Amino acid sequence: MKQFEDNTSVLRRILDNISNIESLLLTTTEESFLNNLKDYNAICLEFIQIGEKVNLLSDDFYNLHPSVPWHELYGLRNRIVHGYDKVNKSIIWATLQQDLPVIKSEIQDIINQ
Repeated sequence: MKQFEDNTSVLRRILDNISNIESLLLTTTEESFLNNLKDYNAICLEFIQIGEKVNLLSDDFYNLHPSVPWHELYGLRNRIVHGYDKVNKSIIWATLQQDLPVIKSEIQDIINQ
């Protein structure tokens, strides 16, 4: 059963995880991410934590803010945790480059409303 927290607090903590990922990406290239277990593991841990925090939000909150891919973020967490050896690193890299900046912006917009 979900245990709900203050939504804004959860969102701020998700932004902290995104900030951690951004810091890691400052010194990580695509080649390093794909071939260096340390970089990959560090970033995947942040995604796992984001997924855990997303799960603290209510379904009503998800429905109020459908522009954020809540279920996909939790699904990514599940994929990393339960199918770690089957995760396509290139898809994770593309998510980092294409989706994460948009998700960050959308979460910041929600907080600022």
